[in-house]
Amino acid sequence: MARKRKLLIMPQLKNCGGDLSKKWYVEYSLRDPQTGEMKRFRHYDGFSELKSERERYAHADKIIADIKLRLEKGEDPFSSKIITYQDELIYQTTASRWGKEREAIVCVRTYLSEFLEMKEAELAHSSYQTYKSKLRIFCEWLEKNKLGEKNVRCITEEHIHSFFYYIAGSNHTSRRTVMKYKQLLHTFFDYLLKNKQIIAFNPVINIPNLGEKRDEAARPIPDTIRRKLINYMREYDPQLLLMCELEYYCAIRPKEGIHLLVGDIDLETATITIRQDISKNGLTETVNIPRQLYDDLTDLLQVGRYPEAYYLFSGDGLPGKNRLGKNTLRYRFDRIRDKLGLSKIYKLYSFKHTGAAKLVNAGINTWELQKHFRHKSVTTTEKYLAKRFGVNSGLIKNDFPDM
Repeated sequence: MARKRKLLIMPQLKNCGGDLSKKWYVEYSLRDPQTGEMKRFRHYDGFSELKSERERYAHADKIIADIKLRLEKGEDPFSSKIITYQDELIYQTTASRWGKEREAIVCVRTYLSEFLEMKEAELAHSSYQTYKSKLRIFCEWLEKNKLGEKNVRCITEEHIHSFFYYIAGSNHTSRRTVMKYKQLLHTFFDYLLKNKQIIAFNPVINIPNLGEKRDEAARPIPDTIRRKLINYMREYDPQLLLMCELEYYCAIRPKEGIHLLVGDIDLETATITIRQDISKNGLTETVNIPRQLYDDLTDLLQVGRYPEAYYLFSGDGLPGKNRLGKNTLRYRFDRIRDKLGLSKIYKLYSFKHTGAAKLVNAGINTWELQKHFRHKSVTTTEKYLAKRFGVNSGLIKNDFPDM
């Protein structure tokens, strides 16, 4: 196992063996956050004017206490160093207008931006956006509480707990969301600990169970309510209806469907390919197109009607060059649901669960459902079924012995 690298060698007096004719000094070493190398610092001021050991020892104690205090407050010789970096936390509209390049001292915002640049290459787009939005809120909280320009090693377990109490107390945050923050922040500080080696420990520990416990999962939509939605969308928003069909018939998530290209749809083989760059599980997989959806896609696309590089969902309601925004269809669904006076437990994502419920009731076997829903294993599918639909037993429903 590799030896853990020191971040700091505490200040200590170098008294040259007690020889008053030589230069005494206080020395400490600190790891440069940019180069990763230890750098030595020496303080000679004030020693030469003092003629006795007692005076020099007292002077050294003052210097050591002052250095320790400044280090504890997050100050160090590197804290005033200005660097140029890409600010990944600014909002897209600002970045589009003014660019991302900024100048600042090395601080939590520069580290968060560096971390996000690394994660962007690893994560699906939707997951990256989740990282970005939640880490932005964390950074804004630190800056509001005057911790933004402190050395990151000064962010303590107590600070982290204060942030989580803030998150849990704002807008009745769910426990699931709080746990997501915990996961993201732990990953970030692990990056500082293990990759950058600039902090001594990960402060995201002993997080209390905060947030409201509630079931936020989308529910399957009953037949009568679903017919209301379908009839309304067929007349007023056929593009939204197509997304609902992709969910229902092909188990394609809205965040995947919004990135589909015309070229991902093969009418000849009646399949849709979900590319690894848009799929939730990071794998390229192909699903079958049921006949009902096949007919609608054939009418929309025809043969060669649109270039393969066009997005299936674009701003003009038809396939086009410019993709719809990631939340556009969800907002449109919510407005229609509310206009029809339906419960908020029904969400755009509900159509995927509704399709699963219909397949289960039709007697599909677990293996076929696993492949169609692109679950990693049959166990995942079984957990999915148990959580949302329970046991589908004809004996229990129809032949239960009388009491």
